[in-house]
Amino acid sequence: MIVLIIPMIVRYITNRVFKFEINYAIKVIIVLSIVVFILSAINYACNRYTNYYGRNMGSEIEKDMCNELLDHYQKQSFSFFDENKTGKLTAIMTVDIRNISFFLHFAPETILDFSIRTIGALIVFFTINAWFGSISALILGLVLLYTSYFIPKIQNATKTSHEEVSDLNAEIEETLSGIRIVQSFVNEKLKSKKFYELNKQHLNNQKKIHKIDSILNSGLNSFIIGLIPIITIISTFFVINGNLSMNDLITYVLYIDILISPIFTITALIQNYQESIVGYKKFFNVLKIKSKITNFPDALVLKNIKGSIEFTNVFFKYEKSSKNVFQNFNLKINSGECVALVGSSGAGKTTLCDLIPRFYDVSSGEILIDGINIKKIKLSNLRRNIGFVHQDAFLFSGTIMENISYGKPSATDEKIITAAKNAYAHDFIMSFPKGYATIVGQRGAKLSGGQKQRISIARVFLKNPPILIFDEATSSLDNESEKYIQKSMEKLSENRTTIVIAHRLSTIKNIKRILVLANGRIMEEGSHEELLVKNNIYTEFYNLF
Repeated sequence: MIVLIIPMIVRYITNRVFKFEINYAIKVIIVLSIVVFILSAINYACNRYTNYYGRNMGSEIEKDMCNELLDHYQKQSFSFFDENKTGKLTAIMTVDIRNISFFLHFAPETILDFSIRTIGALIVFFTINAWFGSISALILGLVLLYTSYFIPKIQNATKTSHEEVSDLNAEIEETLSGIRIVQSFVNEKLKSKKFYELNKQHLNNQKKIHKIDSILNSGLNSFIIGLIPIITIISTFFVINGNLSMNDLITYVLYIDILISPIFTITALIQNYQESIVGYKKFFNVLKIKSKITNFPDALVLKNIKGSIEFTNVFFKYEKSSKNVFQNFNLKINSGECVALVGSSGAGKTTLCDLIPRFYDVSSGEILIDGINIKKIKLSNLRRNIGFVHQDAFLFSGTIMENISYGKPSATDEKIITAAKNAYAHDFIMSFPKGYATIVGQRGAKLSGGQKQRISIARVFLKNPPILIFDEATSSLDNESEKYIQKSMEKLSENRTTIVIAHRLSTIKNIKRILVLANGRIMEEGSHEELLVKNNIYTEFYNLF
């Protein structure tokens, strides 16, 4: 609004002040100068306020959207992550949400400023001269028409660019996560070639965007530069005919700049809008995806779970797969019983264990814990009562203490150290200069495989669940590490329902109940000695390994 007032002050000076007596004119000019200074200060304060609080609002929106999206990600079932690359999900939380937040704080102030300037300038033009008002409206219409021509071109190019950025992020995340595999197979050039191709596609599309942008902005610049001689010719005609004074001409020229200059900001806004609308669609498309694993109404919170597990007529298949992993599958594991699962890859061992904490839901049939269908148990309650030790021990960036305490964040240091001792991890932890304050690195990169596994077992000791699942926890360890892990597993398994997925059959010799799985069915069952006597599938595995 202030920018509209200043040219009117200039008009007043050129129209009136020069007609005043010199001393009075000087006083008026001084007063008007003070007014202009005050208006400039107000303009500065308003711009600073809108810029500061507008950006803060955008940052708050970005924070809230990121929080909401992360919470939404964490509620999803495993199938969601099976179908969506981590890099693409990360790109939505970074690039797309940032574009949305920028637009949401930039757009209102830009549109408001443009509207006030445009309406105000046109009102002044029509007040000065109807013809000038009509010409100005025509000029503005042509500029907007010219700009609107490029909107669909920018939109298409921007959409493609966002998809390419997502692919690039996914490729980067995959390469860095698997850097040890990449380097061990000496496939750096292969990964680089794939990335270079994606990056080249992105570059070509960026060049396309830059081309559209350069044509648009160059055209606007040339159009505005061309207005100067046109305005001069038209205004000269009006001045010669006595329809326009020189003072009004000066005012008109000042307001033309006010009318045209926001066009460039609006052009930038249009491009940002295209970027934000693509991100907006991706953001809300992800939010629309409802987790397939949810709490049922009136879900139960069980206390003192004993740990009996029963599969009853269970059918299960993965999404986008026509083949059942389990078909009419039945199994009962008594409370406190230790059961080993044996079978070739794809037999369904890990899938069976993933169904118990509802990482996936059965297609039909039911799974019972202590005689209660797990779908009727509150998810958080169900999962707190199940401890997992995986083959690939995952540690978070941070200290050893923080990683063990992940099993029970409220635990005291004393309980954490006790858990580490039970997992035979205390001695090697104390051999580090910083002890429990040792930083483990990304995914525990600074520790050996056996050390990571013992920390993950300490984490489960601290959690103290009634049900344990060991998913090939010793298969990738050396003999010394395996000995320690085996001892800690046996200690942890005491008086708990335990399922052990075994790769090395030597680790399950003492387990009284071994199930041999094949094609999602239990083919054999018995102790180590009983199964060897049968001289069937288990014996083949035993001789093989």
